Order: sequence, then structure tokens, then C-alpha cells
Amino acid sequence: MLNARSLLFVPGHRPDRFEKALDSGADLVCIDLEDAVPLAQKADARTAVCDFLARCDLPVLERLVVRVSAVSSDEGRADLYALSRGRLPARLMLAKTENAAEVATAASLLGQPVGWIALIESASGLLGLESICRDSALDAVMFGGGDFAAQVGADFAWEPLLWARSQMVLTAAAYRLPVIDVPFLDVRDVQGIESEARRVAALGFSAKAAIHPAQIEGIHRGFSPTPEALRKAQEIVRVFEQAQGGAVVVDGRMVDQPIVDSARKLIARVHAEKEFV
Repeated sequence: MLNARSLLFVPGHRPDRFEKALDSGADLVCIDLEDAVPLAQKADARTAVCDFLARCDLPVLERLVVRVSAVSSDEGRADLYALSRGRLPARLMLAKTENAAEVATAASLLGQPVGWIALIESASGLLGLESICRDSALDAVMFGGGDFAAQVGADFAWEPLLWARSQMVLTAAAYRLPVIDVPFLDVRDVQGIESEARRVAALGFSAKAAIHPAQIEGIHRGFSPTPEALRKAQEIVRVFEQAQGGAVVVDGRMVDQPIVDSARKLIARVHAEKEFV
């Protein structure tokens, strides 16, 4: 199961940036063979990525993801063929996932076991998400908000995409899968990235993607509970456990089992964050 707050994209045709991305503090680094790579440089990018993977030790491979093009495309099949001949990262991200059959096809073409992240970028992908989530090889799903907004004719903004984000969280939660949010595009807006990370965390997302190392710190702050929220969660658990079950009152608020479960999840999230520091 994927356990991360941030995923930093780096272009596959820029091997000079791979190590820098790993040193950025991002929990995961996704080397992109899809949109970030010009068509004329696709073949060189595949070679560069495969050569880099061959040199990585296991801890680094655990932090790496490679995004491959849609399995229905020639480029996607070429990506999978190139990767199938060498060492693999812990996970591959399948661009433009439309249905469960595409994940199965990609896995078959790869011919090696690997975790998958299904990137949902269309109305069809969102409508088919439940069947996609049933695949046992899936480690997470990701919201490709830019392509999704373009297809449905919505603004790439919080309000128009709130329903799609909510639907993704709801469906993935039914299958206990984490959800990664689309990158925030303004790399200069430090407050904006932290604010959006905090909003998607409150909505139920597990992580947010980034397109620049400067965004990582803001994402991590956004996913970190405030000291006051942590204090309240700890107090809720303490009082509830002392009462040995049943509803209790903490700071004037009635607390029962679902509230305690949420408090324990928040505390666990803080402990998990310490593993990345």
C-alpha cells in the first residue's frame, strides 16, 4: 500500500534531474515518459530511464514511480516493452486509465509484478473507477484534473472539480486505496499550494503531486495536522480509553466511536510523517 504525502514529477528525457528530484524531500518521485517528454525524445527518454533504474538500489526503487503512456497507444506499449527488459521501480503509473481491462493489459505487456497507480483523466475513467479499483495490483489512484477539466468543459479550479475529487475519494475509500491529487500549477504561489494541499487532505486525499521541488514543503505542511488538532485528537483518544467505551464528552463535545476512529487516524498520520523526515 502506498504511504506518501507528495509525488514529484520529473521529465524522463532529463536524467540530470533524476537525482535532484530524489534529493528534493518528496516522498515519491515519478519519472514521466508521457506528457512531459517531447515525441522526438521518447526513445531517448526510455533508454535514460531504464539505465537509471538499473543503477538504483532497492530503497531508491521503492521511492520511484514511472509514468507510462496510455496502454492503448503505440507510445504506451513501447514504454512497457522497454521497461519489461530491465529493473522496475516499485510502481508504474498508467496514464489515461479508462477501465479495468487497461490495467490488466498493461500488466500483461510488462510481464513482471509491480504496483500500479491508475491515473484518471476523463469522464469515462471516473465512471469506471469502481471496476478499476477492484484490481488487486492497484496501489493507488490519481486524479488527472487538467485533462479531466478540459474534456468535460470545466474550469481547472477548486469549485468546478470538487464533485470529481469527492467521487474519487468515495470510490477509492470503498476499496481502501489512497488517492493522489493533481499538481497545483502555479509554482510561485507558496500559500496556494499549501492551502490546496490542506483542502484535499480534509477531503480525504492521501497525497498531492508536484511539478517543482519548491512545492514539496508546502504540500507537506498542508498534509500535516496542526499542533492544536493533534492535541485534540490525543485528548479524545485518552478520555475515550479511560471511559472504556461508550460516548464521552471532550471539550464540551460528545465523542463516540467514529470520532475516536478519526482521531486515531490523525495520530497515525503524524507518526507516518515522521518516517519521511
